[in-house]
Amino acid sequence: MSGTRCTVHLAPSRRKPGFVVIVIDGARFASLPQERVAELGLRDGLEVGEATMDRMRIIADQEGAYRRAMRLLAARPRATHELLRRLKLAGHNPSAAAHAVGRLEGQGLLDDAEFARHFARTRAPRGHAPGRLLRDLLARGVERRTAELAIAETQEAEGTDPSAQAEALARRRAAQLTKLDDDAKLRRIVGYLGRRGFVGGDVVAMVRKIVRGA
Repeated sequence: MSGTRCTVHLAPSRRKPGFVVIVIDGARFASLPQERVAELGLRDGLEVGEATMDRMRIIADQEGAYRRAMRLLAARPRATHELLRRLKLAGHNPSAAAHAVGRLEGQGLLDDAEFARHFARTRAPRGHAPGRLLRDLLARGVERRTAELAIAETQEAEGTDPSAQAEALARRRAAQLTKLDDDAKLRRIVGYLGRRGFVGGDVVAMVRKIVRGA
């Protein structure tokens, strides 16, 4: 099998300008950007051996991983680790996934610091405390220092006061629980705030004050 040769046929892609459809012995192989086809030294009617076929498979997987990564980023911003994991779960070779991520980083399209700032800006108004934001960012593979800086920058820029935010959430929740007795209401509100990252004795004391005055 080591001496097997395959014939390559090339045709411009009708669906994607700048791409070339590669057909190997009559079967569609891949659609690649023109520059990657040139990188492989391919031309219509060329016979290639296993070494070239192996390179073609590698490049096809790299391009496939890159295009999938672009679609994932178009849907919503993602952290580097999260994107890498999604590509691997989709079946891309780890080296192809890493190549796609590195390419996006080089293009400035993937930046964990910017992702963390965006995450904090969009989640904080939903009632997520700094602790919850940090936990969620760490779970997405963002480095702790990067996450902490993003949260601090967002709080400063937005003028967010976590204590005032927790109190506003507690009062709103208390107004929805008027049919419960004070003890049940206290438990429900403290749990509600805890799920959003507002925890500690100060939080419990604040909720107790609201419940007694509600």
